[in-house]
Amino acid sequence: MSAVARTTSAESASAEGSYLFDAAWDQETERLRANEALWDEGTFVRLERLGVGEGWSCLEVGAGQGSVAHWLAGRVGPGGRVVAADLDVDALSEVARPPLEVRRLDVRTDELPADTFDLVHARMVLQHLKDPETVVRRLVGTLKPGGRIFLEDTDALTLFRSAVAEDFLKDVHTAAYTVMEQTGYSMRGGHFDHRAALRCGLEDVSAEGRAVMVQGGSLRARMYVLWLEYLRPKLIAQGLLTSGRIDEAVRAMNDPSNHWLSQVLISTYGRRPA
Repeated sequence: MSAVARTTSAESASAEGSYLFDAAWDQETERLRANEALWDEGTFVRLERLGVGEGWSCLEVGAGQGSVAHWLAGRVGPGGRVVAADLDVDALSEVARPPLEVRRLDVRTDELPADTFDLVHARMVLQHLKDPETVVRRLVGTLKPGGRIFLEDTDALTLFRSAVAEDFLKDVHTAAYTVMEQTGYSMRGGHFDHRAALRCGLEDVSAEGRAVMVQGGSLRARMYVLWLEYLRPKLIAQGLLTSGRIDEAVRAMNDPSNHWLSQVLISTYGRRPA
């Protein structure tokens, strides 16, 4: 859930939409690392499938802690180039060495290089934005003819589906996404990525979804614990959940006997016409 649209405060959305999570929150790095543990494996498999290799030029949008950008740098080699872009780039200093470049960039408004990249990838970025289709068009313009775009955003409907109970953490799901949508976040963001790709003149457009079974108490579960803890003040202030109910949910997420389904992360692919 790292986004180029990140704000430096947790204030509600502007007219452009805003990233929900505060980069200055003392547990944000841990949350992002747990998010990488949840999704990186599947992302790397799909990047391999796209054929990323020696000499490629890649743009990683919303690079976060840099795990995907670092992986891409290892694939493109010294003859390639990876630009890791985000609004908060402090965490990327550890991976900033050739062929990986770090750039502070807002893909909504900043000037973008034209006809430059073989691949543009963005994960959990566009669903935080008010007008994702416009951003997709801008990103497509950075591709070389024949270059590929790979977008990943979620459909949140499946989150917390569980064998434990049909309504396992359902109230938490409803309350948390009520708060998230107040920032302009879209629970169906992955669907809009696909629609945007179809509308932007791309070829070979396709999409697929993947979900992960999460065990309570695991690093993957930790991401959801931290997500809920971050939202706690807003949930309580708006009367959506009590502090006691949040404590119960955290205990359930930390219980190794519980397993639940993640969101569906929808991967959308498209190619700029040669």
